[in-house]
Amino acid sequence: TPIAPGIPMAMTDNVLVLDYGTPETLRTIKSLAGQIAAVLVEPVQSRRPDFQPREFLQELRQITAESDTALIFDEVVTGFRVHPGGAQVLFGVKADIATYGKVIGGGLPIGMVAGSAKYLDALDGGAWSFGDESGPEVGVTFFAGTFVRHPLALAAARAVLQRLQQEGPELQRGLNLRTTAFVERLRKCAAELGAPMQINHFTSWFCITFPTDLPLATVFFTSMREKGVHIWDGRPCFLTLAHSDADLEHVANAVRSTLQEMQAYDFLPRPATPARKGRDASGKEAWFVPDPERPGKYLQVTEPVAADV
Repeated sequence: TPIAPGIPMAMTDNVLVLDYGTPETLRTIKSLAGQIAAVLVEPVQSRRPDFQPREFLQELRQITAESDTALIFDEVVTGFRVHPGGAQVLFGVKADIATYGKVIGGGLPIGMVAGSAKYLDALDGGAWSFGDESGPEVGVTFFAGTFVRHPLALAAARAVLQRLQQEGPELQRGLNLRTTAFVERLRKCAAELGAPMQINHFTSWFCITFPTDLPLATVFFTSMREKGVHIWDGRPCFLTLAHSDADLEHVANAVRSTLQEMQAYDFLPRPATPARKGRDASGKEAWFVPDPERPGKYLQVTEPVAADV
């Protein structure tokens, strides 16, 4: 179904949308061998970082290779962020075509399509140069865009690639480990407060979610913005090389204070007051809870007396 008004239904006629990462999807693609021109996947979906179907992708590569179907990886999020070779290296799957976004240009508006000459020669005609007798070796299709080959974006992309090449995989590895440690810190904070905040992450990005039966939980994102931390509700959060230790400290403190405020106003549930067993003044066993007005002291829990109705 078209995602928005104005997109003709005919645009969907040649597109088949399947569930990601399921055996049924693999069987469907295999049954349509010879009819499918290309299969496009986002290897690790940006809003579902905890789902990393390695075996699915490897089997998908085998099926598409046998049917001469182009396998396209959407690496706009994973490309250069998870590893210099992207998700293709992490999962041991080489796609025929891969797409990349602003990360390759250090944040400037740029997109990149990479892949095998078998498919990409149709964009530039293959290996040829202006000013000599060479020319396109294959037929080309129309390819253009507002920021295609923009000198500033290309200069930025060159600088990014040079740094990635100089530092190697350790650049991403260090950032990924730093993100893992930060996510664990936020998870520990939520556990200490008894707040139902869930964080799923993969390499250097993570997603913060709350149970769907808590309609006021989304106030968390607004409150975080008031504290100077922009988190888009339902979207992933990214850690980058630009984030300092002071930045992470500010974010962690903002998360803790926001959760505490939301619990204080019943926007989020608070954990039940822990009770402990002890003995009363007469020496009998009884249950006690902390006295909120006298730190270190306890109140005895007594059973309610039933009233006549």
